[in-house]
Amino acid sequence: MSQNMFADRREERVELVNHVIAGRKVSDLPVIHQKTLIIWGEHDQIFPLELGNRLKRHLGDGAELVLFKDAGHAVHLEKSNAFNKQLKKFLLGF
Repeated sequence: MSQNMFADRREERVELVNHVIAGRKVSDLPVIHQKTLIIWGEHDQIFPLELGNRLKRHLGDGAELVLFKDAGHAVHLEKSNAFNKQLKKFLLGF
């Protein structure tokens, strides 16, 4: 699904994302002290997994990085049942 979803005008989209994040570092983000759920698609072609790992390290022990295998950038669409289950688990504190 994600391959088709981003195929149209891909170069322009990549250029836009690169421009948005140019010069920004994860370390520039504030630290969030609340529990934080980070959801990432294993095959995200917009934001590479390494960025998710860096974000997790930056946020520390209060952050949980959940990696969805065989998913791209639109995890909530590509793996909606698993996404909803994980979100519910996080929100209910299980």
